[in-house]
Amino acid sequence: MRRFLLALVPLALVACTAAPAGDPAPTTSSLPKGDLAVLAERIEQRRAELGTALFHTEGFASDGQATEVRNVVDGAVRQDADGQAGSMTMDVSTGGQPKKIALVVVRDGMYVQVEGAPMPEGKKWGFYTAANGGEVSALLRGFGPSATVGAELDYVQPRAALIVNKGTEQLDGVPATRFDLVVDPLKMAKVIENQDIQLQHTQLAEYGVKIAATVWVDDTNAPLKAEYRFELDGKVVKQSTTRFRDWGKPVEITVPDQGEVVPADQLPQ
Repeated sequence: MRRFLLALVPLALVACTAAPAGDPAPTTSSLPKGDLAVLAERIEQRRAELGTALFHTEGFASDGQATEVRNVVDGAVRQDADGQAGSMTMDVSTGGQPKKIALVVVRDGMYVQVEGAPMPEGKKWGFYTAANGGEVSALLRGFGPSATVGAELDYVQPRAALIVNKGTEQLDGVPATRFDLVVDPLKMAKVIENQDIQLQHTQLAEYGVKIAATVWVDDTNAPLKAEYRFELDGKVVKQSTTRFRDWGKPVEITVPDQGEVVPADQLPQ
């Protein structure tokens, strides 16, 4: 099964290998960020208060030519003081070849089931820890830098972004306020803890990749939808959009039967 996962993530951080472009990355050094700091704080506070939600994510990454990865993810997420837990199904298409993946994220690791992957007899799930979960984390990076559900919201970052537009609209019949942001990749790199993701955002800045982000919130500042887009030479090469619903309602996150689980380092190569 580990080989199946490796085959699915070659474009997880596409655009970092693109040819350098002439246009400079957007800068926010001299622009006020007070409104965005307030927005980021209110969103984070509301997410912590509500704790749970259902979500639907669609995203893609392209090398700018013919190869691309597309994913559609549906699931439930729960956030508390111990971190984030969730269960989800992920439909991933790499170069037009589809694959279905089920994931259950818990505090100490991730349970993963890949459709069609070879498994030891009687086993259905592989369990990955922080020490050996790099392949799975690469899949989750499509959500955003922190590789968690809703990580598109990472770009609502007052130290790296600027609100360029604000308006009101209806989103699935719910009144929403929309904020359009421009994100400075180099400044974003400085606030990211993961060194690999730091480097990748530094490279995005060097290559002229522009990052735009949008977030929609309801009148309580709960996020209804979040999105980011990487643009190179006027073309979107990477994008992820997550829609949230049923904030604060109970969700079911079921851990697989341990008799059906095998540690990742014992999976067939």
